[in-house]
Amino acid sequence: MKTRLGFAIYFVIALTIAPMMAVAQLSVTTIGASDARTCYDNAFSGSSSDTTSCADALRDPLISTSDRRKTLVNRGIIHNRNGDIQAAIDDFNAALASDPNLPEAYINRGNSHFLAGRYDLAITDYERALATGLKKAHIAWYNIGLAYESKGEPEMARAAYEKALALNPDFSVARTKLATRRK
Repeated sequence: MKTRLGFAIYFVIALTIAPMMAVAQLSVTTIGASDARTCYDNAFSGSSSDTTSCADALRDPLISTSDRRKTLVNRGIIHNRNGDIQAAIDDFNAALASDPNLPEAYINRGNSHFLAGRYDLAITDYERALATGLKKAHIAWYNIGLAYESKGEPEMARAAYEKALALNPDFSVARTKLATRRK
């Protein structure tokens, strides 16, 4: 069954990194009843650890190339949440092998690197997300700020949070980070 896809954004509190540090993830919405839709729901929920529907969707011989890419991204988000960082990276790499211009795969692969403490690789992927047309650029700039902060580079972090806030003045998590940095 062919489904219509769109993008959605949500925040995940990553328990494996510094407490209360929100990491922005990009999941993919699927309209209609399908395993791909259930996979999206699980990725979007922020709490589900179940990848069964994702695997079922990916085994479907009728899944479109686009749906396959997006389901890989959603399953990767769940793998990140489960702490299975290499499986997440494998899914994001598979999505990028099919479409090297998929910003959601880059930002989420960047989150995998971030969770693994590979901050320079995370920043590289966040920048690739921006370069490939990420519609919510403030999310990437916020994540870049988190990576610089984790690297112990507070001025670079502040600059990234300022860019996030300049792009979206209502982005409260960036505003909070800037307020905290000024104290």
